[in-house]
Amino acid sequence: MHTQANTTLPKLPGMLIRSLFTVARDDQATAAATTIAGQFVAPAFSAEQLQSFHDAFGGFVGEVPLTLMYCLAQRVHLAQMLDPEFPWPAPGLVHVSNALEQHAPISPTTEFVMHADIKLPARGPKVSPRRLRPLFTVKFYQDDELVVTCVSEYQVMPKNAPKPAKTREAKTATMPGEDWQQVESWRLSVQTARQYARLSGDFNPIHLHPFLSRWFGFQQPIIHGMYMAARAQAEVERSANQAVRTIDVTFKRPVPLPARISLWQQPANNEQPGRYQICGAEDHLQRLEGSFSF
Repeated sequence: MHTQANTTLPKLPGMLIRSLFTVARDDQATAAATTIAGQFVAPAFSAEQLQSFHDAFGGFVGEVPLTLMYCLAQRVHLAQMLDPEFPWPAPGLVHVSNALEQHAPISPTTEFVMHADIKLPARGPKVSPRRLRPLFTVKFYQDDELVVTCVSEYQVMPKNAPKPAKTREAKTATMPGEDWQQVESWRLSVQTARQYARLSGDFNPIHLHPFLSRWFGFQQPIIHGMYMAARAQAEVERSANQAVRTIDVTFKRPVPLPARISLWQQPANNEQPGRYQICGAEDHLQRLEGSFSF
């Protein structure tokens, strides 16, 4: 196991620039599953950061929204991807799923100590690319108390994978069934993505401009997946007038911009967590799905 020294968590934009140099990584070695671990320290969110996040979504009940904690976890992820022990290019990873759980009240004024690890899967020429899914876990502590856990799964995209032939066929799906409640619909633009980039610190070029997104295979910029998860959390909390304790999400397909999307939910009850999904407002294709509990 490789263990990173304790360090102050770097800022995200600078790490994004450094991550571009990792595209030269071309790991073909056979290696057993292993773990990269590290510990990071970061200050509490500023009052301005908290207010801006609340203002952007307009429905959170909790003072420190769980999906804001992901923004800090993402910085930890990237810091660990820059570790020489991480074998793949950072820009070659696709966010597949995310789960956040709050264990104790989050102080808005206390710094975070983050214990982080990446479980690297076994790899080599005979390992299917579909099995290359590193699992990132970040545990957030305040004054030695565990307050939040964030678990994120990524898919490694092989460099030389053949690109599927493009099809112009417009796909559609049926509207969610009667057991689903439509909560809200939104129109998203490239400006929406740029505003969230400033809010979250995630300036990944696939979200910002068509010229940049095309470098990474997207003809149009796509909205941040965790932007949609945050919208879902805000609307769920607004509807229930209660802060969620857990929220998870599985990403199904990207949302090219501009777009119109709709949020659907099945409310939580005493026996089971609530469920939600975001679909295209016109084609009804599912973009993501997840669950939540209070």
